[in-house]
Amino acid sequence: MILFAILLSAIGPVLADRADYVWWGGPGCCCSIFIIWFFFWAINKFNSEFERGRKTGLTDEEVLDDIPKKKQVMFKGEKIPEWKIAARSKGTKAILKFLSYTDNWFERKYIADVADEAFRLVKEAIEARSVKGLERRVTPDLLEELRKDVQKHRKDREVHVFGRDEVTDVNVLHVEAPVGKANHTFTALISAKSKDFFEDDEEGEVLKGDQKTYAYQEIWTFRRSEKRWLVELIRPSTDVDHVLEAKNIMAAIELEEFSKDASPEHLKEVVGR
Repeated sequence: MILFAILLSAIGPVLADRADYVWWGGPGCCCSIFIIWFFFWAINKFNSEFERGRKTGLTDEEVLDDIPKKKQVMFKGEKIPEWKIAARSKGTKAILKFLSYTDNWFERKYIADVADEAFRLVKEAIEARSVKGLERRVTPDLLEELRKDVQKHRKDREVHVFGRDEVTDVNVLHVEAPVGKANHTFTALISAKSKDFFEDDEEGEVLKGDQKTYAYQEIWTFRRSEKRWLVELIRPSTDVDHVLEAKNIMAAIELEEFSKDASPEHLKEVVGR
């Protein structure tokens, strides 16, 4: 078809000079031009349909591959399963809510903020190898323990590095609120993320651990002072059984009022004193 069209277009003008081939010079040329035009139109149409059928965008798999993947953080130490502390956690939350009606020191948000701030301040002090400023944040006994800890690090010429620490959860597992505010305490399971390694204080060489960020849990106990909650004790998450063995404590008169609306499950988690 293509060769025929080309041939017609070539010989058409020649044949047109001969009277007995008039048809070739007029309609024949027009026909050949039309065939050539139709041929190129068909090719262009085919290419358009072909391009339309092709996927020019990214596939779903390619889109997912381009999405920045969230960096996974490995867990360090023992992670307390939720089922193990669920009953105690619910009971303690109910107690805090009741106590906060008459004493805002037991408001859950305030307690969480206290724990968050104290956690970061203590970790920063350990890394800086200085307990300056912690006198107003921890009890005297704990302050002495921390002072001995940082002195040991100085002697060993090492730095305990935490970097930027982040508290991800504060779960209060134990409350003591008997008569007398000086006897008030709360114990929280603090979940956090940070680095946790030791480096040489001169060369910066890693001595123990690695520079990865880890998730971990610790148990912190706070005691009420005249002006604020003070950190009294820091324990590993492996001590959780010891924490759960002790019931929450309320003043007898407070427990009587609490018992009027509390569920049986919540009452199992508290005793009066």
